[in-house]
Amino acid sequence: MADKYGIVTGASRGLGAAIAEELAREGYNVIITYNGNAAKAEAVKARLEKAFGVRVETFKLAVQNEEEIIVFRKWAEERMGKDLHVLVNNAGIYANVPSDKIESKVFCDIIDVNVKGTFFMNRHFVDLMIANHFGKIINLCSAVGLRAAPGSIAYASSKFAVRGMTQAMALDLGQYNIQVNAIAPGAHKTDMYWDAVKTDPVLMETRTKSCPLQRAGEVTEMCHLVRYFLASDFITGQVVSPNGGTTMV
Repeated sequence: MADKYGIVTGASRGLGAAIAEELAREGYNVIITYNGNAAKAEAVKARLEKAFGVRVETFKLAVQNEEEIIVFRKWAEERMGKDLHVLVNNAGIYANVPSDKIESKVFCDIIDVNVKGTFFMNRHFVDLMIANHFGKIINLCSAVGLRAAPGSIAYASSKFAVRGMTQAMALDLGQYNIQVNAIAPGAHKTDMYWDAVKTDPVLMETRTKSCPLQRAGEVTEMCHLVRYFLASDFITGQVVSPNGGTTMV
Protein backbone atom coordinates (compact mmCIF):
# COMPACT_ATOMS: atom_id res chain seq x y z
CA MET A 1 0.00 0.00 0.00
CA ALA A 2 3.00 2.25 -0.35
CA ASP A 3 1.28 4.75 -2.67
CA LYS A 4 -2.23 4.65 -1.23
CA TYR A 5 -3.16 7.20 1.35
CA GLY A 6 -5.94 8.49 3.55
CA ILE A 7 -6.88 11.87 4.95
CA VAL A 8 -8.26 12.44 8.45
CA THR A 9 -9.40 15.93 9.38
CA GLY A 10 -9.13 17.18 12.96
CA ALA A 11 -6.59 14.49 13.78
CA SER A 12 -4.11 16.14 16.13
CA ARG A 13 -5.81 14.57 19.16
CA GLY A 14 -8.64 12.40 20.41
CA LEU A 15 -10.78 10.45 17.98
CA GLY A 16 -9.11 11.90 14.89
CA ALA A 17 -5.68 10.80 16.06
CA ALA A 18 -7.04 7.34 16.88
CA ILE A 19 -8.58 7.02 13.41
CA ALA A 20 -5.32 8.14 11.80
CA GLU A 21 -3.59 5.43 13.82
CA GLU A 22 -6.07 2.86 12.52
CA LEU A 23 -5.29 3.83 8.93
CA ALA A 24 -1.56 3.66 9.61
CA ARG A 25 -1.97 0.25 11.22
CA GLU A 26 -3.66 -0.92 8.01
CA GLY A 27 -0.66 0.28 6.00
CA TYR A 28 -1.96 3.57 4.64
CA ASN A 29 0.13 6.69 4.38
CA VAL A 30 -1.85 9.43 6.11
CA ILE A 31 -2.41 13.17 5.95
CA ILE A 32 -3.69 14.56 9.24
CA THR A 33 -5.11 18.06 9.43
CA TYR A 34 -5.30 20.26 12.48
CA ASN A 35 -6.63 23.72 13.17
CA GLY A 36 -4.85 24.85 16.31
CA ASN A 37 -2.07 22.80 17.80
CA ALA A 38 0.81 22.08 15.43
CA ALA A 39 2.89 20.49 18.18
CA LYS A 40 0.23 17.85 18.87
CA ALA A 41 -0.13 17.14 15.16
CA GLU A 42 3.62 16.69 14.79
CA ALA A 43 3.63 14.39 17.82
CA VAL A 44 0.96 12.20 16.19
CA LYS A 45 2.98 12.19 12.97
CA ALA A 46 6.18 11.10 14.74
CA ARG A 47 4.37 8.40 16.73
CA LEU A 48 2.66 6.86 13.70
CA GLU A 49 5.74 6.93 11.50
CA LYS A 50 7.79 5.22 14.19
CA ALA A 51 5.17 2.63 15.10
CA PHE A 52 3.97 1.64 11.63
CA GLY A 53 6.66 2.73 9.18
CA VAL A 54 4.24 4.73 7.06
CA ARG A 55 4.51 8.26 5.75
CA VAL A 56 2.52 10.89 7.63
CA GLU A 57 2.07 14.52 6.63
CA THR A 58 0.39 17.33 8.58
CA PHE A 59 -1.52 20.35 7.27
CA LYS A 60 -3.09 23.28 9.12
CA LEU A 61 -6.67 23.61 7.92
CA ALA A 62 -9.90 25.35 8.86
CA VAL A 63 -12.38 23.06 7.12
CA GLN A 64 -15.07 25.74 7.07
CA ASN A 65 -12.88 27.85 4.78
CA GLU A 66 -13.35 26.64 1.20
CA GLU A 67 -10.39 28.61 -0.10
CA GLU A 68 -8.11 26.82 2.37
CA ILE A 69 -9.49 23.48 1.25
CA ILE A 70 -8.77 24.30 -2.39
CA VAL A 71 -5.17 25.05 -1.43
CA PHE A 72 -5.05 21.84 0.62
CA ARG A 73 -6.42 19.81 -2.29
CA LYS A 74 -3.57 20.96 -4.54
CA TRP A 75 -0.98 20.42 -1.79
CA ALA A 76 -2.24 16.90 -1.03
CA GLU A 77 -1.96 15.80 -4.64
CA GLU A 78 1.51 17.28 -4.96
CA ARG A 79 2.70 15.62 -1.75
CA MET A 80 0.89 12.27 -1.86
CA GLY A 81 -0.32 11.84 -5.42
CA LYS A 82 -3.69 10.88 -6.86
CA ASP A 83 -4.23 7.54 -5.11
CA LEU A 84 -6.52 8.76 -2.33
CA HIS A 85 -8.34 5.74 -0.94
CA VAL A 86 -9.85 6.97 2.33
CA LEU A 87 -11.28 10.29 3.48
CA VAL A 88 -12.43 10.62 7.08
CA ASN A 89 -14.27 13.85 7.89
CA ASN A 90 -13.74 14.03 11.63
CA ALA A 91 -13.23 17.76 12.30
CA GLY A 92 -16.09 19.22 14.28
CA ILE A 93 -17.11 21.52 17.11
CA TYR A 94 -19.80 21.30 19.79
CA ALA A 95 -21.87 23.49 22.08
CA ASN A 96 -24.57 22.53 24.57
CA VAL A 97 -26.92 25.53 24.69
CA PRO A 98 -30.75 25.49 24.85
CA SER A 99 -32.75 26.70 21.86
CA ASP A 100 -33.99 29.81 23.67
CA LYS A 101 -30.49 30.90 24.73
CA ILE A 102 -28.15 30.02 21.89
CA GLU A 103 -26.56 32.93 20.04
CA SER A 104 -26.84 33.01 16.27
CA LYS A 105 -23.07 33.11 15.88
CA VAL A 106 -22.61 29.93 17.92
CA PHE A 107 -25.23 28.15 15.84
CA CYS A 108 -23.73 29.31 12.55
CA ASP A 109 -20.17 28.47 13.61
CA ILE A 110 -21.20 24.87 14.32
CA ILE A 111 -23.00 24.58 10.99
CA ASP A 112 -20.00 26.08 9.19
CA VAL A 113 -17.51 23.59 10.63
CA ASN A 114 -19.61 20.45 10.91
CA VAL A 115 -21.74 20.72 7.78
CA LYS A 116 -19.99 23.04 5.35
CA GLY A 117 -16.58 21.69 6.31
CA THR A 118 -17.68 18.12 5.63
CA PHE A 119 -19.24 19.14 2.33
CA PHE A 120 -16.22 21.16 1.18
CA MET A 121 -13.84 18.29 1.89
CA ASN A 122 -16.01 15.78 0.06
CA ARG A 123 -16.67 18.09 -2.87
CA HIS A 124 -13.03 18.96 -3.49
CA PHE A 125 -11.50 15.50 -3.01
CA VAL A 126 -14.07 13.15 -4.52
CA ASP A 127 -12.73 13.67 -8.05
CA LEU A 128 -9.57 11.75 -7.09
CA MET A 129 -11.71 8.79 -6.05
CA ILE A 130 -13.89 9.04 -9.16
CA ALA A 131 -10.77 8.92 -11.35
CA ASN A 132 -9.56 5.82 -9.49
CA HIS A 133 -13.04 4.22 -9.55
CA PHE A 134 -12.54 3.48 -5.87
CA GLY A 135 -12.84 5.24 -2.54
CA LYS A 136 -14.11 5.07 1.01
CA ILE A 137 -15.54 8.16 2.70
CA ILE A 138 -16.37 8.11 6.40
CA ASN A 139 -18.27 11.09 7.80
CA LEU A 140 -18.47 11.61 11.55
CA CYS A 141 -22.08 12.00 12.60
CA SER A 142 -23.39 11.61 16.18
CA ALA A 143 -26.04 9.80 18.17
CA VAL A 144 -27.77 13.18 18.44
CA GLY A 145 -27.88 13.10 14.65
CA LEU A 146 -30.30 10.21 15.13
CA ARG A 147 -32.21 11.62 18.11
CA ALA A 148 -31.69 15.10 19.48
CA ALA A 149 -30.85 15.77 23.12
CA PRO A 150 -31.63 18.79 25.30
CA GLY A 151 -29.37 21.71 24.46
CA SER A 152 -28.28 20.21 21.14
CA ILE A 153 -30.09 22.46 18.68
CA ALA A 154 -26.92 23.47 16.85
CA TYR A 155 -24.99 20.22 17.13
CA ALA A 156 -28.01 18.02 16.36
CA SER A 157 -28.92 20.18 13.38
CA SER A 158 -25.40 19.82 12.02
CA LYS A 159 -25.26 16.06 12.52
CA PHE A 160 -28.71 15.41 11.07
CA ALA A 161 -27.37 17.27 8.03
CA VAL A 162 -24.26 15.08 7.91
CA ARG A 163 -26.47 12.00 8.11
CA GLY A 164 -28.49 13.18 5.11
CA MET A 165 -25.34 14.18 3.26
CA THR A 166 -23.92 10.69 3.76
CA GLN A 167 -26.96 9.00 2.30
CA ALA A 168 -27.22 11.40 -0.65
CA MET A 169 -23.55 10.98 -1.47
CA ALA A 170 -23.84 7.19 -1.31
CA LEU A 171 -26.61 7.34 -3.90
CA ASP A 172 -24.67 9.67 -6.19
CA LEU A 173 -21.24 8.06 -5.92
CA GLY A 174 -22.00 4.35 -5.87
CA GLN A 175 -21.67 4.23 -9.65
CA TYR A 176 -17.99 5.12 -9.20
CA ASN A 177 -17.38 2.34 -6.65
CA ILE A 178 -17.16 4.90 -3.85
CA GLN A 179 -18.61 3.88 -0.50
CA VAL A 180 -19.90 6.62 1.78
CA ASN A 181 -20.78 5.77 5.37
CA ALA A 182 -20.98 7.52 8.71
CA ILE A 183 -20.18 6.76 12.31
CA ALA A 184 -22.64 8.28 14.78
CA PRO A 185 -21.01 7.86 18.19
CA GLY A 186 -22.71 8.33 21.50
CA ALA A 187 -20.67 9.47 24.48
CA HIS A 188 -17.05 8.40 24.09
CA LYS A 189 -14.09 9.59 26.12
CA THR A 190 -12.84 12.11 23.58
CA ASP A 191 -11.54 15.60 24.28
CA MET A 192 -14.98 16.92 23.33
CA TYR A 193 -16.54 14.61 25.94
CA TRP A 194 -14.20 15.77 28.70
CA ASP A 195 -14.82 19.41 27.74
CA ALA A 196 -18.56 18.78 28.13
CA VAL A 197 -17.97 17.11 31.51
CA LYS A 198 -16.12 20.21 32.70
CA THR A 199 -18.93 22.45 31.48
CA ASP A 200 -21.83 20.48 32.99
CA PRO A 201 -20.71 17.42 34.98
CA VAL A 202 -24.19 16.66 36.32
CA LEU A 203 -25.75 16.62 32.87
CA MET A 204 -23.01 14.39 31.44
CA GLU A 205 -23.26 11.99 34.37
CA THR A 206 -27.03 11.75 33.85
CA ARG A 207 -26.64 11.11 30.14
CA THR A 208 -23.94 8.49 30.68
CA LYS A 209 -25.96 6.60 33.28
CA SER A 210 -29.09 6.73 31.13
CA CYS A 211 -27.63 4.42 28.48
CA PRO A 212 -28.14 0.66 28.98
CA LEU A 213 -24.39 -0.03 29.35
CA GLN A 214 -24.14 2.87 31.84
CA ARG A 215 -20.75 4.12 30.74
CA ALA A 216 -19.04 6.20 28.11
CA GLY A 217 -17.26 4.36 25.34
CA GLU A 218 -13.52 4.17 24.90
CA VAL A 219 -12.13 5.85 21.80
CA THR A 220 -10.52 2.58 20.71
CA GLU A 221 -13.95 0.91 20.65
CA MET A 222 -15.12 3.32 17.97
CA CYS A 223 -12.11 2.58 15.80
CA HIS A 224 -13.32 -0.97 15.25
CA LEU A 225 -15.98 0.51 12.99
CA VAL A 226 -13.33 2.31 10.96
CA ARG A 227 -11.59 -1.03 10.46
CA TYR A 228 -14.89 -2.57 9.36
CA PHE A 229 -15.59 0.17 6.81
CA LEU A 230 -12.07 -0.22 5.45
CA ALA A 231 -12.47 -3.98 5.12
CA SER A 232 -15.96 -4.16 3.62
CA ASP A 233 -16.55 -3.46 -0.06
CA PHE A 234 -20.34 -3.88 0.08
CA ILE A 235 -21.61 -1.34 2.56
CA THR A 236 -22.63 2.20 1.71
CA GLY A 237 -25.12 4.82 2.85
CA GLN A 238 -25.10 3.42 6.38
CA VAL A 239 -24.97 5.34 9.62
CA VAL A 240 -23.66 3.08 12.38
CA SER A 241 -24.04 4.31 15.93
CA PRO A 242 -21.90 2.90 18.74
CA ASN A 243 -23.71 4.48 21.67
CA GLY A 244 -24.10 1.89 24.41
CA GLY A 245 -27.77 1.47 23.55
CA THR A 246 -28.79 5.09 24.07
CA THR A 247 -30.38 5.19 20.62
CA MET A 248 -31.67 1.97 19.11
CA VAL A 249 -32.62 1.76 15.43
